[in-house]
Amino acid sequence: MFTEQRVDPREPLALPLKMGDHAAVTRDISASGMYLEMSGCHELGGAVVFEMDLTDARIRFCAEGEIVRIEHGDGKTGVAVRLVSARLQPLP
Repeated sequence: MFTEQRVDPREPLALPLKMGDHAAVTRDISASGMYLEMSGCHELGGAVVFEMDLTDARIRFCAEGEIVRIEHGDGKTGVAVRLVSARLQPLP
């Protein structure tokens, strides 16, 4: 039997974000983590920093996270991230 290890339930939500030089899209997100996908096969590890502009709300979400899982398939790289810190900033 599968035992859920997530602290918070994730909600399905597709939002574009930037992770360094890579563009990605979230598949699901929660207060403590997210899963995102990007085109191509990428070897990533350790800590990541990313940002997401929520233009309708005029807010930028900036966060640091720790990669906890990488999945490759169908020409995409899936990345599970545990959030370490996050902040909201008003968009200019």
